[in-house]
Amino acid sequence: MSNSDGYLHGRPSLLQLLLGCGMLLLGNEVYASEPQYSSDVTQWVEVVEPPDGADRAAWYFAADYAQLAWRVFLGEDNRPSARLVASANAVSSDQAPFDARADGFRGANRFWKVGDGWLVGFNHGEFGAALYWFDRQGRQHHKISDDHVVEFFARPDGTYAIEGMAHMGASCGSLIRITQPAAGRHWEAQRIVRLPYAPTTLVTRRDGTMLIALSDSLVSVGPDFQVTTLISHVPWQSLYPASSILTPDERYLYLGMRQFVGEIDLDTNTLRLLVPSNDFINRLPADQDERIRKQYAKGMGDWRPPADLCERMEKARREIHPER
Repeated sequence: MSNSDGYLHGRPSLLQLLLGCGMLLLGNEVYASEPQYSSDVTQWVEVVEPPDGADRAAWYFAADYAQLAWRVFLGEDNRPSARLVASANAVSSDQAPFDARADGFRGANRFWKVGDGWLVGFNHGEFGAALYWFDRQGRQHHKISDDHVVEFFARPDGTYAIEGMAHMGASCGSLIRITQPAAGRHWEAQRIVRLPYAPTTLVTRRDGTMLIALSDSLVSVGPDFQVTTLISHVPWQSLYPASSILTPDERYLYLGMRQFVGEIDLDTNTLRLLVPSNDFINRLPADQDERIRKQYAKGMGDWRPPADLCERMEKARREIHPER
């Protein structure tokens, strides 16, 4: 798995191509325009994840191969809403007014405006990542770190980001603070807390508590930066939740991802997966469905990397590149 914004080696996803042509594929049908749906997710229907076994494997792969992705937002009357996007990981934010390129990096996909310019994240998953500072015109820059920045955000004491990557069974992430020690000095990044897995999106409660969707779980990080796991096993490992909202009463958290919108009741820490209707559920061709069911007849298992895998990987990296 990687955070690649719907692109594989620079090629657009099928959904991007279909949207660009005014056509959208749903299951085995091709629609001449975007299918009709209510953006109000409170009107959507729940899709129940099957128990472990062949049914769950087929369900999981069908969702993984879905060509639909949703971005959540607060709509009219602050109702939780969602719209189709070209990629579950598409970023909805301002972009710097220049083409950010540095030291072989291009295709920046994370931006954050600061007093003396821009913080820019290049996040190409397993193909490389870096965090840079650029001046306002993009003429000068310096590298801050090798972090895979997923999302910038602000807290009362400064600028932060969640960073990390999930790939080939490993999933590592952290919460970092990005500071400028003094005017004119280079910006720096400092890890504040290591997260159990790679983060994908976050939202902050009024009391400063951060709710962070990870590749394999949902956690909260309190104002004291203590990590608490809210849901330990989630079905979105390769569905890339990339947008999140809280209802005004902070009772429900909604996550936009590939195929589904996730609704989490924060009073009970229970998850529901929602779609506008059953017509929006991806289904595999019969031969693929049969093959997957045979391959996973005994279930998919629940392997997870060792708890200290990320620390071991970082130690090995520092031994190879002590200067970083």
